Amino acid sequence: MKAIEINSFGGPEVLQVTEIPEPTPKSGEVLVSLHTASVNPADSKVRQGTGAGAANVTFPYIIGRDFSGVIKACGEDVIEFKPGDAVFGVLPVGVEGTYLEALTIEASVIAPKPETMSHAEAAALALSGLTSLVAIEDTLELQAGERILIQGGAGGVGNFAVQLAHHLGAEVITTASPANHDYLRDLGANQVIDYNTQDFTEVLSDIDVVFDLIGGEVHQRSFEVLKPNGRLAYIAPLLKNAEPPRDDITVMRPKVGRDRPHLLRIIDLYETGAIIAPDIQTLPLEEAGKAHDLVDTHHVRGKIVLQIK
Repeated sequence: MKAIEINSFGGPEVLQVTEIPEPTPKSGEVLVSLHTASVNPADSKVRQGTGAGAANVTFPYIIGRDFSGVIKACGEDVIEFKPGDAVFGVLPVGVEGTYLEALTIEASVIAPKPETMSHAEAAALALSGLTSLVAIEDTLELQAGERILIQGGAGGVGNFAVQLAHHLGAEVITTASPANHDYLRDLGANQVIDYNTQDFTEVLSDIDVVFDLIGGEVHQRSFEVLKPNGRLAYIAPLLKNAEPPRDDITVMRPKVGRDRPHLLRIIDLYETGAIIAPDIQTLPLEEAGKAHDLVDTHHVRGKIVLQIK
């Protein structure tokens, strides 16, 4: 079967089309014939060798985390799915490998894809949705009426987070380039700050919650706008040796696991209209390098999805 492998760390050119054997599902696993695979900013870090776990990468290596497809075969003891079922999900933490035509995965961590959701939408919503749900509902425990600042709202996670926070009844503030302001307001943002011309620390104060998707210097400066006893969750890399500049802020790193209940929560939010899929740009599997070129600009609105079938 066809796959995209890397044999060294480097630029998008290291992503090469190759042929590998199709796997066989073990007990408790299913073999999924992939229709789509999402391309995440974390994929680029893996490709470059700068992401978490890079030291454990052995070549050849296949990148990718979330997917949507149709079950081709079931291993022993799988009772909740059958061949032909459409499913979506995210590979276990620490496991990569969705830039290919088929994969095996534990049946317990995937969910049925509803007919109303396309394969491209399912792949685009999987990891972004898991991350947002774990961060905003489970970790930050955002409440109606609170003011939340989402640093970087136009990407896949930010897009979902803006909609989720709005759905929960919070006042939603986010940062983005001007081209994305109307887009984010339509998704539920009450205020959008142009990070090119506005200093968010000068226009904001008394923020209850920050969800930081940018990291670095932005992370450190986010403490300035939080009210006493505020809460901050982050998923982006911090400055080297960074320390919280305030001791009255609860700082948390969401533990984004893989489980069916969170995927079912994504489906519920989608089917009730609380969440819509992000803007999606699809590219053929063979153009994974081009997809990474786009991701590396750090200005992708929504998600890029590889079309496999």
